[in-house]
Amino acid sequence: MHETEFPYSATELSAFAETFGTFIISLKNGQIVHHDPKDEESFRKWLLDNEVRYLSLRN
Repeated sequence: MHETEFPYSATELSAFAETFGTFIISLKNGQIVHHDPKDEESFRKWLLDNEVRYLSLRN
C-alpha cells in the first residue's frame, strides 16, 4: 500500500474487522493490532485486494 503508516505487510495479516473507522487486525503470529488510517476506503481496498479475510462485527 502506498502512503500508509501501517507497519505490516499484507502477508503478515490474517483477518480484519472495522468499527467506527478503526481497523482491528489479526496478524498471523496471533497478535491483534489496531489501525486508524487517514484514508479508510483506500486502506479497506488494500486489505481486500490482498485477500485479507474480512470479519463482520454484525450478528
